[in-house]
Amino acid sequence: MALLSRDTSGPALTPAGLDRPVSLSWLTTDTLLFALLIVASVIAHLYGLGRMALHHDESIHAWMSWKFYTGTGGFSCWGGRVSATYCYDPVYHGPSLYVLTLFSYFLFGDGDLQARLPQAAAGIGLAASAWMLRPYLGTRGALLAGVLLAFTPTLLYYTRFARHDGLMVLWTFWIVIGFFRFLDTAQPRYLYVLAVGVALALATHELYYILAFIFGWFLILRLLYELLPRRMVTIGLGAIALVAALIELSIIGGLWYGRLTPTLRADGISLLFLTVASGGLIMARVWDPVPSFVPRFVALWQQQRGALWVALGTIAAIFVVLYSTFFADMQSIIAGLYAGLAYWLGSQQEYARGDQPWYYYLMLMSLYEPLAFSGGLASTMYLFARGVRLPHRAAVEDAQPENDAAEPAPAETGAASIAGHESFAGRPATPLFPLFLAFWFLCSFVAFSWAGEKMPWLNAHIALPANLLLAWALARLGESLHWRDLDPRAWLVPPALLLAFIALAVAFWRFGASATGQQGQASLLQGLLPLGLAGGLIYVMVTVAQRAGVRATLSLCALTTAALLGAYTLRATWLVVYDHPDTPVEPLIYTQSTPDVPLIVAQIRELAINQTRNARSANDPAGGLSMPIIMDNGDPEQGGEGSLAWPYQWYLRDFKRIEIRGSDVFRAATPETFLVDPPQGPGEKILAPVVLISRVSLNDTAQQALEANYTRLYDTKLNWWFPEGNKCDPQSAGYKRFYFAYPGSMGDVLKDCPALDRANVPSVWAPLLWPFDGSHWDNTWRYLLFRELPPPLRLDGREMQVWVRSDLALNGETGVAAPSSGLVKLVATAIYGEPGTAPGQLVQPRGMAVDAQGNVIVSDTASHRLIVFDASGAPVRTIGTFGSGDGQFYEPRGVAVDAAGNIYVADTWNARVVKLDPQGTFLTSWGVGREDFGDGRRASPTDGTEAGNQAEPLAFFGPRGVAVDADGNVYVADTGNKRIVVTDSNGNYRYQWGYQGSDAGQFSEPTGVAVDENGTVFVADTWNSRVQAFARGADGQVAPIPFVTWRVPGWLPQTYDDPFIAASGGRVVVSVPGRNLLTLTDTGGAGLLTWGGNGNDTASVNLPCGVAFGPDGSVYVVDRGNARVMQFALPSVAPTTSGPVQQ
Repeated sequence: MALLSRDTSGPALTPAGLDRPVSLSWLTTDTLLFALLIVASVIAHLYGLGRMALHHDESIHAWMSWKFYTGTGGFSCWGGRVSATYCYDPVYHGPSLYVLTLFSYFLFGDGDLQARLPQAAAGIGLAASAWMLRPYLGTRGALLAGVLLAFTPTLLYYTRFARHDGLMVLWTFWIVIGFFRFLDTAQPRYLYVLAVGVALALATHELYYILAFIFGWFLILRLLYELLPRRMVTIGLGAIALVAALIELSIIGGLWYGRLTPTLRADGISLLFLTVASGGLIMARVWDPVPSFVPRFVALWQQQRGALWVALGTIAAIFVVLYSTFFADMQSIIAGLYAGLAYWLGSQQEYARGDQPWYYYLMLMSLYEPLAFSGGLASTMYLFARGVRLPHRAAVEDAQPENDAAEPAPAETGAASIAGHESFAGRPATPLFPLFLAFWFLCSFVAFSWAGEKMPWLNAHIALPANLLLAWALARLGESLHWRDLDPRAWLVPPALLLAFIALAVAFWRFGASATGQQGQASLLQGLLPLGLAGGLIYVMVTVAQRAGVRATLSLCALTTAALLGAYTLRATWLVVYDHPDTPVEPLIYTQSTPDVPLIVAQIRELAINQTRNARSANDPAGGLSMPIIMDNGDPEQGGEGSLAWPYQWYLRDFKRIEIRGSDVFRAATPETFLVDPPQGPGEKILAPVVLISRVSLNDTAQQALEANYTRLYDTKLNWWFPEGNKCDPQSAGYKRFYFAYPGSMGDVLKDCPALDRANVPSVWAPLLWPFDGSHWDNTWRYLLFRELPPPLRLDGREMQVWVRSDLALNGETGVAAPSSGLVKLVATAIYGEPGTAPGQLVQPRGMAVDAQGNVIVSDTASHRLIVFDASGAPVRTIGTFGSGDGQFYEPRGVAVDAAGNIYVADTWNARVVKLDPQGTFLTSWGVGREDFGDGRRASPTDGTEAGNQAEPLAFFGPRGVAVDADGNVYVADTGNKRIVVTDSNGNYRYQWGYQGSDAGQFSEPTGVAVDENGTVFVADTWNSRVQAFARGADGQVAPIPFVTWRVPGWLPQTYDDPFIAASGGRVVVSVPGRNLLTLTDTGGAGLLTWGGNGNDTASVNLPCGVAFGPDGSVYVVDRGNARVMQFALPSVAPTTSGPVQQ
């Protein structure tokens, strides 16, 4: 038995890893919530990551990484060198992005998603790293910080975007975490986090110069106050602030323009130093005076020098390895030390990419980060105005699980030996970390607003400190409320405040109404009632504050306001990140490649496979990639304007035969210009199967040369952008109207806009006072909630065309064809109406119809009436006024006339169709608008679903188009509900078809509907960029599936220009307001004629909308922008038999 006994007298053995029992003691509610946050962040960053086309800059980064990955070579380096491997060029920033993207390609292959994967991983890491902030924010505060960093619009959008900024925010965060955690704990691991953050920031983006300025000044200020007498430092900072203020005042007073050099202005630099010096003076009044920086640095040198050398070695190693491209290009190590600063200060500061106004980031932060921006400003004022007691050391240690027992105490590190400090005994002190966040936030906002290059992705570097400061503030607010001891009456505050906000919003909405007369008085009275209600609710909250305590009431008010702004922020995130990430109705989306780009590439790939899959070669062993493609490289005399290289160079990277031609070649083209060597190699030349050309290069010569052998497959945009406005026209729409609203702007006005009258230069206060101008409140609210661009703002962009060799387009294996016709200048044979509000004059016409006698009935949307002209153009009568009663209209649009001369009107914002007799007398109306959408606009949203539409057949949401067939059936384009509703001539419902979608028979914002003599129905499916044609079935009803569809270039999503359609005699005409064109096709979509062009002469149009065929076959066009109707006699064009672009 003794042999079986165990000797337990020796030391206990530690069980092996797999032998240890599983312990879940670490799993708390907080850790579980944080784990769920990380999972949610993973989903948020990866969902739909490759959905939108790569942006111009993204495609450059993806392509350079792909060249690096494949060893293609041909890299440009700083100093004009060319290298066979990646080398540093400050134009394209630092090497870390390209190395990380190469690694992504290595693991998962090359593609759009893989190009964005490093940034997505950084965004996930950003949220996860918030866990290390627990000593400063508390556990719940760190969780809140993780939520904010994961889901706010700016940070989420640009951590799903293949630029350096998505990486830079993570490295910056690590620098901050590493520095403060090492300062507090002296643990080397945090020093190494700091070192890695610094090294990667140096290897990523030249923004580290700005960060070094901000972080460096905070460090210097603190060290100065710890090392020198307080009075001496205060006097020095006061002198800096005074000089900076005097410089600003001299510029404001007009004593000089503030230009130091061609690339630097004194006003921005002085404002930056004024911010730094003033911040230092204020922080010194409230921060903890006990030395902390100097003792820690002394201890680091005396006791932890080995850790310091490891950290410095880590920085040097990462810098050298990345900048030398793993020792393949040693020259870039030296360039990495200075070239970035030389390039960005030497050219980019003056170039000022984006050319944005000084209030650009004020606008972006207010629009996308209102919670962080307002919370950050409020927290900064709070921190600088009063002190917050430091938590006891024990409380800090309780908030962090790490064992910090080895941390040297301040006395042990020499804190007691630091002399020259004045006593702050008994005075409450503010912790350093929130003060640093406030300093970082303010300096970042000023620095980026001063910098010449202002781009939306740089907003991420302001949003980062703002959201961290917000998390600290909300955590403090939550802790300040003793929830269990809270007076029950205090719970009245959140709903009362919410109702007060709603009442105030309604009051200001009614006060901002543009109506006059009795309607204006009614709006005023309608605003007084909710204003009084808001006053009563405020009184309730004041009464509660007297019982429950002012501090608790204010805290609840702040948290309620934060919840409301948080809900708006979450919606803004959804809209910009997932709903329309590639449609620039958002200023955060800048020069984005259009959704057509991947579609074009997919068709080119299909054509190439069909043409060259059997033409295998050493360069193309599988075949399908050797098809020659001619691509426009733009005008070299205009800096490459018109180049299609980005993003097409990325998307066509696998093709072996991309032939680049400049604009000069296209402008002097002949049919022989497009001859290339065949796919199999040198031989008899052939016409290139595909030509990609920019509108910049497309003149009449190029058009004729292409039409000789090619068919136009796409007429679309390469990229597009948010409508910013014209800085040289302060009266124009768009936010740039206040561009020169800054002190000393006259010099820049004379240089950039010499024709601008000085009297029209906006005041400095103009952009700040604009939000208080009630005339635009209605449009502003609609934009904030629905991202609806108010007229006349509309999306613009660089246009391009795709031409396919005609034998391939018409009879080839792709089986597609496209309308192809050059622009014809037709001169109007008659002009109806003129601008004005008098009878017979037009303000903003949209829809129209022509009866059998040639009378023209025009809907003047802005004046809420119809104007009738006889066949000679003389005004006959005016019908209707503003309102919702019988014979009244609210922004009428579509108009139709039946065989008896009765008039049908799409009364858009009364959500109905109105029927009038030939003289304009009201007969009846039908349609329901159950909801008030603001300013009296009525609508009945069904969500555009099949079930919702069937449930409410006559519930209309902004109907635009109306048409009548020979049998008296009335077709209504129920635009917002994405359907066509059919009634009889008295409004009795018959049937409907369509719902939200892009498949055949589905619609997205159908604005126009037309019926020809055969009963064929044509629908302007605007946001799907197409016309759908529907035939009548055997039962007499229109079949819900189209027999043909065709694309209409220029009809784009998220536009509200109301294009219309008309059909007669085997012809279909559509208006394209976004391009100021009219297009005539046959009933199969084959192009016959295109005419128009922007202008106000008799051969040009400006935002054409309504169209109609006259009894003589001529076409009538509503020229909305010029407030007139034009009549055109069309030349003889025979319908073709070629089909449209099938979808």
